[in-house]
Amino acid sequence: MSSVNPFVQVAQQVLLGGAVKQNHALEHATIVLLSRKYPEVRFAGISFASGFFVFGDVPTEAIIPTANEALTLLRTTHPEMAIHERCGTNLAVSGMLTGLSAMTVARMRRPYNSFNNVVLASTAALILARPLGLVVQRYVTTQTPNASMSIVKVTPTQVFGTPAHFVSTDNPDASGLFS
Repeated sequence: MSSVNPFVQVAQQVLLGGAVKQNHALEHATIVLLSRKYPEVRFAGISFASGFFVFGDVPTEAIIPTANEALTLLRTTHPEMAIHERCGTNLAVSGMLTGLSAMTVARMRRPYNSFNNVVLASTAALILARPLGLVVQRYVTTQTPNASMSIVKVTPTQVFGTPAHFVSTDNPDASGLFS
């Protein structure tokens, strides 16, 4: 296992480096598979350069085999599992697009800056944001895990009283900022 420099960890996170994007893809695929095995549990996740959290009340022993299965599927037959409909990327794209469209229309000269036009522009932005969010996930915030990435361990924890598991990964090829 390679040790990871904290500076590289922070830079990877801020600049969406390869390790973050690969863990983000693996987080999505793991949550999809866990959702199939535990349909009554609500799952969420967040990714970092050193791994990802899975939020949900499931046995810790279920996480490693599921994450390993997800890793195999992403690399082979199901790379599309990297994209998830309920990803925070979609929410961020929606917020940015809606805010920008509302600001743009509000700054226009009369009669175009009316309340109705701001609402119309915001609604159009929300409609466009859904497919755009999926595209941003595919090309910006996720990446198929490379062959050198491995799952190291899973650590059960609680985050603000919510059961969670941190899946630690090792990715020697993603030590560069833009790998």
